[in-house]
Amino acid sequence: MPDVFRHGLGYAVQWYDHLWTHLEKRMEASILSANAQVQRYNCLPDTAIPTASLLPPALSPTTTTDLSPPKGPFPPSKSSSGLTRGECARILVERCPACFGGAWFGRSFNRGGNIHVGPDSNFNPQHITSAGDCPTFYQPEYFLSKQQVDTVGERIEELRRRPPRRHQSRVPMEAIDGCKSSHTAGSGSKSKTNMDKFDDSGIMALVCRHDIPLFLANIDTPGEQQKYSIALIEHLFTLLPCQAMVGILYDIGCILDRSLQQYPILHNDILNRLTFATSAMHVYAHQWACQLVYNPQIQVGLGLTDGEGIE
Repeated sequence: MPDVFRHGLGYAVQWYDHLWTHLEKRMEASILSANAQVQRYNCLPDTAIPTASLLPPALSPTTTTDLSPPKGPFPPSKSSSGLTRGECARILVERCPACFGGAWFGRSFNRGGNIHVGPDSNFNPQHITSAGDCPTFYQPEYFLSKQQVDTVGERIEELRRRPPRRHQSRVPMEAIDGCKSSHTAGSGSKSKTNMDKFDDSGIMALVCRHDIPLFLANIDTPGEQQKYSIALIEHLFTLLPCQAMVGILYDIGCILDRSLQQYPILHNDILNRLTFATSAMHVYAHQWACQLVYNPQIQVGLGLTDGEGIE
């Protein structure tokens, strides 16, 4: 195809994508505004919501007077089983209504918790350094920014300069050390890509138990460092109710669990609502002592969740 047509077609496709993204954002803003109005009115008793027939002439619906109830936050209500009413961010509900469309949170891990997710990396999609970057014409909705991931990485490096805190390990430290040495992902220093040629060596994804991608992060280091999975988990919790209980299934879940116990990388409020398991296929490459604790088929509450969706 001649360049004169190829470049023109490329610009047209880019313009169309930009226009489509702009329309989606406007529609989403309208839906969010309407949803917020409904939530505000639902939090008031029926007698507190004025109707058109009861309004005086000065407050008729044709006027621009704001009749909306006071803004929240409103105290969550509790069920008889001890669960707390809440709501996940709309972006999560849109991506998997089955996982994030619920209204009650706080279920114990013995009963399955509320949400099961799994992070993992894929080193097949790579970006050649010599290709450069295209002009920015939209804001990614799935990918975390490099700044957000690097901030987590800097926090981890700073904390690891300090002595690890004492904690009660569920598995002997020797067993976890054996798991770390036998897995490439266990050490972020092990290279999986020639970084002389690529500036992005792969992608780390976070998927729900129905294998739907939730968020992704570009991997710009030779190995699979913990900053990627921790950044994805931390970002997920910013969009969940403060009572949501989350199960994480990861190839090296035992190693990540130990790191979070040794160093205050995540806030205790998040850590107390997390449980870790090793993905079902990879668990058989772990030490036997590790399998007894982190095997999702043995852990109570995880059911048939295998954590192998990215594979």
